[in-house]
Amino acid sequence: MEIIYTAYTREVNSQIFYFVKEFTFFPEYENAPKVLNNYGMHSDFFRACDIAKIYDEAIINNLLNQLHILPESAKVIPIQNEKTKSITHSLLKNTHQALLRLRLAGIN
Repeated sequence: MEIIYTAYTREVNSQIFYFVKEFTFFPEYENAPKVLNNYGMHSDFFRACDIAKIYDEAIINNLLNQLHILPESAKVIPIQNEKTKSITHSLLKNTHQALLRLRLAGIN
């Protein structure tokens, strides 16, 4: 007996839905069909897994790889403004200069 998990997407009314299925397969029996155990469908992938009662993180990551979806923790958030760098740089520079002035004044 083997358990097989599949995931795919479909567009319904111009919204993407995730379909997650869990099958039981008996390879020891010749020409035996797969038996559907659990099934989940939702516009949120993790909610679809929850509906299908799939809670194992390794299985969910495998299904994410099947769909070529990056998990939230792996997404890169771009920084758009260069002003952030200059503000941070000037803040560090100003703090460093203030500490140097205090040392020169003999205040530790």
